[in-house]
This record gives sequence, C-alpha cells and structure tokens, in this order.
Amino acid sequence: MENARSIYELISSQPIGIPVFHEIALRLQQMMSDNSYRIEEVIKLINEDAALSATMLKHANSTYNTGKAAITTIKDAIVRLGSQQVVNLAFTASMSDTKSSDAVINCGMNQLWRHSYRTAIISSWLAVELNQEKLVKNINADEVYLAGLLHDVGRLYLLKAMDRLAEECRIRADNIMINDLANQYGSELGARVLRHWNIPALYVDVVERHCAFQWYTGVNDHMVAAVRLSCRLCDYMEDDNELTADSSVFGLLSEELEMLKISDVEYLCGIVHAVTD
Repeated sequence: MENARSIYELISSQPIGIPVFHEIALRLQQMMSDNSYRIEEVIKLINEDAALSATMLKHANSTYNTGKAAITTIKDAIVRLGSQQVVNLAFTASMSDTKSSDAVINCGMNQLWRHSYRTAIISSWLAVELNQEKLVKNINADEVYLAGLLHDVGRLYLLKAMDRLAEECRIRADNIMINDLANQYGSELGARVLRHWNIPALYVDVVERHCAFQWYTGVNDHMVAAVRLSCRLCDYMEDDNELTADSSVFGLLSEELEMLKISDVEYLCGIVHAVTD
C-alpha cells in the first residue's frame, strides 16, 4: 500500500470543490447569513427538496413545540424554527444522505455521519445547559450544534475524494488508510473545505482547533471545548467502552470540563446516554 503522504498528495490534487454538501444546504447557509434575504426565496429553495421540506415540518411540529398551533406551511416552519435551525436541518439532511458504492468508503461515511450527529447533539445540549445555569454567556446552542456536525468535515472530504479515485481505479481504500489520512490531515482539509464554501469563520475555527494540543486561545473557547468534549465522549463509546463517571476518558478531558464548568460527570454521562441511545 502506498504511504499516507503519497496518497494525501494524490487526494490533494482533487478539486477542493468536490460536493461534500448538497447544494441546497450551502445556498441556505449563504442566503440566511445575509440578513437581507427574502423569506419567499428561502421557501422556494427549501421546496426544491421534498425530503428537506418534510423534515422541516416534522421538526416544527416536534414534541418540543407541544401545545403550539400545528405548522402546515414551510413559511410558518421557518418562522418557528429560526434561520440557524433551518440551516442546521439542511446540513443534517445533506450529510445523512452521503453514500458510496465502495463498501469500505460507504461504511466510513455511515460511521462518520453517526459520530458527527451524536457530537452535534451532545454539543448542543452542553450549550443549552450552560445557558440555563448561566455558567457561560453568549454561547448559542444552534451554532454549537452546527459546529459539532461539521467538526470532522475533513474526513468527509477525504472519503469523497477517495470515492472519486476509487471509481477511477486509482486507489483501493481500506480503514487503516482512511484513519491515517484523517488523523494527519483531517483538520487542515476540513478548514480548506469550509473556507472554499464560504462557511462562517466561527466553524472553521472549531475544525482547526478540535484536535489541537493547545486549543484554548481566549476566543470561542467554550464552543471549541463543547465540541472537543462531545467528540471524545463519542469516540470512547464508539470503541465499545461503557461510559460511566469512573471512565478513564474523563482524566483526559480535565481542561474541557473546567472550561465548561462541569463537575458532575455522572449527570453528564446520563445525558450523553439519553441523547445517543
């Protein structure tokens, strides 16, 4: 098997514009980051994807909104959910639909989707808790959700690029190769992808720092800590370890726990199990 560096160079020669996300998710992000967008334009765009339209109506009428009037139109769903949740749903649908005809790559995509979604859910819950307990100011749970969803997008780009090369019979993917490349180059590639698609710098920052040794800079540290903590708890459980208050993983997360002012890890474990089961 070729070494990781030579394969990385081959992958790097692939266009950075490989469609990692669906076009509608990207257009919604770009449209709704501009406060001058017209809601009619957003409705028209969402209606281009029947699955996304159905997902939005489902979430607008979720149990969280029990007791509120039923939502039957995309316009009302947008108003109820808000622009950031609309974008989050679009990216979630986009990433969950990623497939490959290559069995190894397809398995990697499925595993990545589950990991990213769980990380997003846990990260968002942490932000909600921090807000409710007034432990941290100005941390937006919807933004943290998207940061968690996108934190490992470099691995998604690698899988997409490898899928293209595998179809051309230029490489044969295996799990060792995928993991080696993702561990060495995932953050770098993820940041490049997000910048290419004009995703806000807030999310690029999380991608660049979620695996860094010295990750705290004094800016955006709580969001980075939430994603790092959630990602590592997911990793731990995905390795078939039982997560309890005595789990060794917490000894490696002291900085993140301190940054987020979390002392009750038993309660944290309960929530993690509740949102990932």
